Amino acid sequence: MNSNNSVAEELLKGKTLQIYWYLLSHGQSGIREIQKQLNIPSSSTVSYHMNKLVTAGLVSQNIKTDKYLIKEEVKTGVLGLYVKFGGLLIPRMAFYLSFSLTFFILTLILILSRNTPLRLEDLLFLVFNSSISIIFCFEAIRTYKMKPL
Repeated sequence: MNSNNSVAEELLKGKTLQIYWYLLSHGQSGIREIQKQLNIPSSSTVSYHMNKLVTAGLVSQNIKTDKYLIKEEVKTGVLGLYVKFGGLLIPRMAFYLSFSLTFFILTLILILSRNTPLRLEDLLFLVFNSSISIIFCFEAIRTYKMKPL
């Protein structure tokens, strides 16, 4: 997809990106459904953007059902910051955050279960790990706010 990457980056902006995002997160869908869900005033506007996606080879149309579906997933721009997990698009940072928080909680449990006084290195480790978790949380929220829908 390297040669197609720059084409996709130019194409996936504004309404076209919103429609592509909708298809990524909802699977196949028809023009009218997309129009209603994205509050686009005209079905011809959706059709115009859908034709751009089909021409670029990113979306294909099922002639029998008259629905469109993702043909090629693109990881360019804001799309590169997300991971498809089932039907959800989740910021990559959310996985780092969950790992970091799990590590922090397990470490805290281990330190507290020792029944010994808190040592300086324990405190430093907890402060360091909680700082990392806060940074990942901030970045996950920031990335989530960047989504086109």
